[in-house]
Amino acid sequence: MAERRDDRSYSFDPVYRHLLRARELSQNDDVPRDLKAEINRAIELCQQRWQYCEDQTTKPSPALDHLIKETFAYPWEDAHKEGRVSYYATPRMLTGNVEAQLIKLITSGGKANMVLEIGLYTGCSSLAMAEALPKDGKVVSLEIDKGIADVARSFLNRSPVGNKIEIMIGPALNSLEILAEKQMKFDVIFIDADKTGYVQYYRTIFEKDLLASEGTIIVDNVLKDGDPYSGEEYESNSGAISEFNEMVLRDKNVHKVMIPVRDGVYLIRRMEDTEKA
Repeated sequence: MAERRDDRSYSFDPVYRHLLRARELSQNDDVPRDLKAEINRAIELCQQRWQYCEDQTTKPSPALDHLIKETFAYPWEDAHKEGRVSYYATPRMLTGNVEAQLIKLITSGGKANMVLEIGLYTGCSSLAMAEALPKDGKVVSLEIDKGIADVARSFLNRSPVGNKIEIMIGPALNSLEILAEKQMKFDVIFIDADKTGYVQYYRTIFEKDLLASEGTIIVDNVLKDGDPYSGEEYESNSGAISEFNEMVLRDKNVHKVMIPVRDGVYLIRRMEDTEKA
């Protein structure tokens, strides 16, 4: 059975994991009570900071709230065992409301009309972005697994803006090629698919001119459980994220900011769109 992990944002932080380990090690009677209390307080503060940010953030729309709850309730393990989905999906893959509201804010602030999402899962981020689009706006979301796409579609159809979201099923690079052939350009591109593909997705976006003028790229999971800076290799594919981060850092053609929201978010724009002087 696949390992179950806490989906809350603080669980992505290696500091929190080490504090939990420290609490286990401090159970011996010879450990000072004050030290035990400090460890417990530090754990509480990690949890309270996450909850405070949740409480201070705009609540999800009824449709988005329903989608999030349905994602947690869905029998992902059974679906994988029965072959309805090709890989074991887990609610930990969900964007979550704080990050969903962040990318919704960016989409709205940039007055986006066309959005590209690489990696759908159950549609949390695509729905959040669709809610920020004008009536003629559109989200094109790429998903490799038809079973997961069908689950997402069933959730999205319950939203009044679900019709703004088009799902393309198949390998993301193939779909990017198709979109490029159609000469489509996107105001916001959100990357949240298989981490080993990040480097090529990024290169393809610029090589195929898929990012519109004044467009923004948002990349999820760029802190990958802390592995890129801790070197702990908590996640098996974190090396691919480290490679991607270094590539973006070396790219002198873009302005970028990495922010520690959930599992890390990279915001990227062309340098010409941020340096106006």
